[in-house]
Amino acid sequence: MPEGQVSHRNAIVLTDAIAGQPLTMVEAPEPRLAPQRIAERLAGDTLDHMEARGKHHLFRFQSGRVLHSHLQMSGKWRAFPAGADIPRAGLWLALHTDQAIVAQYRGPVMRLLEPGEPLPRIAAVGPDLLGDDADPEAIGMRLLAVEPTRTVGDAVMDQRVMSGIGNVYKSETLFLAGIDPWRPVASLTEDECRAIGRIGAELLAKGVRDGGRITTYRTPMATRGRPQGTWVYSRRGRPCRTCGTPVRSRGQGDGNRTTYWCPTCQV
Repeated sequence: MPEGQVSHRNAIVLTDAIAGQPLTMVEAPEPRLAPQRIAERLAGDTLDHMEARGKHHLFRFQSGRVLHSHLQMSGKWRAFPAGADIPRAGLWLALHTDQAIVAQYRGPVMRLLEPGEPLPRIAAVGPDLLGDDADPEAIGMRLLAVEPTRTVGDAVMDQRVMSGIGNVYKSETLFLAGIDPWRPVASLTEDECRAIGRIGAELLAKGVRDGGRITTYRTPMATRGRPQGTWVYSRRGRPCRTCGTPVRSRGQGDGNRTTYWCPTCQV
C-alpha cells in the first residue's frame, strides 16, 4: 500500500513534470469517472502545483479547480515524456502537456472539485508528518489524546491522529522507538510519543529521498550506498537484526493489518 512518502515524492515529481504548462489533452477512460466529465472540465487548464496531505494528492489548477486523488491499496501515479505510448491497462486519467504526461492507474478515489468546493475527507485528516511547517514531536504528542485503551500500533496508523504512516512504517517506527505495538496508548510517556513522531517523520523523509521505496535498514551487503530491507516488517520468524530473537507478527486493529515486532527489543 502506498504510504505518505509516496504522495510526497509524487508531489515533487508530478509538479516538476507538468506544472505551468497548459494541458493539451486530458484522457479519462475509466467508466466510473464519466459522470464527472473530467476531460471536458480540465481542457486547456494549467496545473499550478500538486501537494500531498498524508496519503492524499491535491492537484491545484490555475482555474481554481482541485483534483483530489487517494491511492488507497492499489493506485499509482506515473510520469512519462510527452508523446510517449503510455500503458493503457488500468489507466484512469492522463494529463498531457507539450513536455510530459502524468497518468494515474487503478484509481480508486478521484474527484474534480470546482473552485471553492470543499475538499472531501481532508478536513478530518490529522497533521502531516512531512508538512512544510510540521513539528513531528508535537504531532506525536497527539497520541496522548487517543482513546486510552487503543493499542499503540493501531493508533499510529489512524490518519486522524497523524497522517502519513501506513502499515510498513508503523512496524518500523515502533521497532526503532523500542515500543511494543500491543501496549495501550495510556501507557505511553511523553518522551515515547515524541520519539514516535520524530522517527516516523525521519523514515518518511528517507522514503522520499529513496524515490518512494521503503528501505529502512541498510544490509551489510548493500551496494553503491543504497539502503536495502527493513528492520522487522515482513520478517516473521527471522532473527531480529538487533538481538536475534525471532520476529513475530499478527493482525491488529479493525482492519486486521499485520504488525511485525521483536518481543525482546520492544518492551
